[in-house]
Amino acid sequence: MGDGTRGRATRFAIVGVIPMILLLAGCPKDEKQARRDSIPVDTAHVDTTPATDLSQIQANIPAAAPDTFKKRKLTPPPSMSASSSVPTAPGALMDAVEREQSVTKFCFTEFGQKADPSLSGNVAMVVTVGNEGITNATVGDSRWTGASAGRAVNNCLNQKAKLAWKLTPGSVKPGRYVVQLSFSGA
Repeated sequence: MGDGTRGRATRFAIVGVIPMILLLAGCPKDEKQARRDSIPVDTAHVDTTPATDLSQIQANIPAAAPDTFKKRKLTPPPSMSASSSVPTAPGALMDAVEREQSVTKFCFTEFGQKADPSLSGNVAMVVTVGNEGITNATVGDSRWTGASAGRAVNNCLNQKAKLAWKLTPGSVKPGRYVVQLSFSGA
């Protein structure tokens, strides 16, 4: 081989190798590695001290706002008069009724006010308490401004009240009691 051929071969080798080196040097890292490197790492210190005893924290919750309930006394019908000895509900039973007043409000708004927006009335529920809590609750007497809407509310109360009102066993002496409810339109 002559000097001219050897020179061309060397130039060709240099010219061919340099682009390959530049190509390899310019290629990015492996794509998976590049993604791993771009994921932020949480360097926050994790507190390993025991959890705070939440029973020691004092709550500052305001009292509940009054609802549409207005306690009014109904005159019990003759079947529930004083001679039939159905006493007024004791405090623990009334607390259970007030705690779950969303059920009675539901019956009034969904079955009463949707049919008659100006509906109002009073209901005397006869609640039977057993050793394990409330065993029955039915409408004993009611007075409504609209008869058919009132009947629909009574039917709902008959179905839902005994399931919703919960007593701690033993908090109320077993027996029958009258719970007075009052409803008024918006």
